[in-house]
Amino acid sequence: ATAQQGAVPNCTSLGLTLDKSCNNLDDDSNGYIDDTNGWDFINNDNDPNDDYGHGTHIAGTIGAVGNNSSGVVGVNWVSKIMAIKVFSQSGYATISALVSGLTYGADMGAKVSNLSWGCYCESVSVEDAVTYEHDAGMVVVAAAGNESWDSLDMTPANSDKVITVAASESTDSIAYFSNYGEKIDVAAPGVDILSLKSSVSVMCSASNTVATNYCRVSGTSMATPHAAGLAALLLAKNPALTNEQVRQILRRGATDLGTTGKDQDFG
Repeated sequence: ATAQQGAVPNCTSLGLTLDKSCNNLDDDSNGYIDDTNGWDFINNDNDPNDDYGHGTHIAGTIGAVGNNSSGVVGVNWVSKIMAIKVFSQSGYATISALVSGLTYGADMGAKVSNLSWGCYCESVSVEDAVTYEHDAGMVVVAAAGNESWDSLDMTPANSDKVITVAASESTDSIAYFSNYGEKIDVAAPGVDILSLKSSVSVMCSASNTVATNYCRVSGTSMATPHAAGLAALLLAKNPALTNEQVRQILRRGATDLGTTGKDQDFG
């Protein structure tokens, strides 16, 4: 109820024209007022602009347009990004914001859920929300975590409903920080990844910023969107694929690094 009745920023401040997209009404009866650009579940309003930088960097890896002589390139050049803000400017979230964001994505028809976040906790609410997305047919992709621990200790990476992604380096070795274990499905590039920098970015400092609009960041958070973007490409090619079919295609199509067959680092 709090999110549904959250303050609605002035249309002009969001760069919107006063019309059906920004008229202080819940035109589509989904419980959220003027969520044309998505929703901010931390501040409970319809302004999901990224004031930390993490989500923008990930979105660039998923879907930055290529062949346009500008910036970086994503995995899927024609993907659509649904803006769902669940973290604060300081990089923290609440369980309620995470759960609301997950269920909102499913209810609004998203096909792929990129979860480049996690906590060393057990949350029935988060697991239920991940299950809700999975049962809605979504491909749910989650970061393994960055502590060089067993990913079974990380939520939502330990969920049976997600594709869990470890991070590899440019030499095709596993990143020193990447979590590991039986839950790893695949690994993807996650070290020194160049992608988009949000206009207000706490995460991107002078030391890792490139030009003005880009920065380099490492983590399984950066590996996850490589897999999520590929999942989106697979669904674009064949929309009839189930989320579990996409998981198996990613597994079988991956280059077999490390120990032959499935292993604790690369999946």
